[in-house]
Amino acid sequence: MTAWRILLVTAAVAGLVCMATSIGRPWAYFTVQSNVMLALYYGWRLVNDRRKPASADVKGAVTLYLLVTCLVNYVSRDLANPLALLAGGGIRGLGNFLLHYVTPVMALVDWTAFDRSRRVRWAAPFAWLGYPLLYGAFVLLVSPNLPRRYVYPFLNVERLGWPAVASASLAALAAFVVLGYALLGIHRLRAEPADC
Repeated sequence: MTAWRILLVTAAVAGLVCMATSIGRPWAYFTVQSNVMLALYYGWRLVNDRRKPASADVKGAVTLYLLVTCLVNYVSRDLANPLALLAGGGIRGLGNFLLHYVTPVMALVDWTAFDRSRRVRWAAPFAWLGYPLLYGAFVLLVSPNLPRRYVYPFLNVERLGWPAVASASLAALAAFVVLGYALLGIHRLRAEPADC
């Protein structure tokens, strides 16, 4: 488990470095922010977990954000083969591949395989909406002042208008909840018998 998590943190840090050196203002992207959370969370666990075990609720939130990162990228690229990012994509392609596919898949495997004795509250998927709500507010407040404007097309108020952005945002939040409960279901099904 320790070696796995070292690989996970290494993949996240490598991807973040690739993106920081290949795009402007990488901090504005959900992908980058969610991977920073992953690197901090698992880095902290590698150092402190034996003294103070980490909350399964926090792990679930990080896993959810990475899963959304992966699925949104996959769908927005018309279900293209993820390996295509590596074909001539240079540093940016490698960073995108690591942050959109490698770390999310590794985080999902970690969620499924490890910490099975730690319980997650049934209400946790609603608590996990806290960061996406803050991120949405951040995008709407900061994006108009960025050179590329809105970092995600479905939040472009100037082009789509408030009703369309509100509808897209509600749909996104609903997807977060549904995926959150799917993760919770996987965790409960995989829980050790002593926890049942």
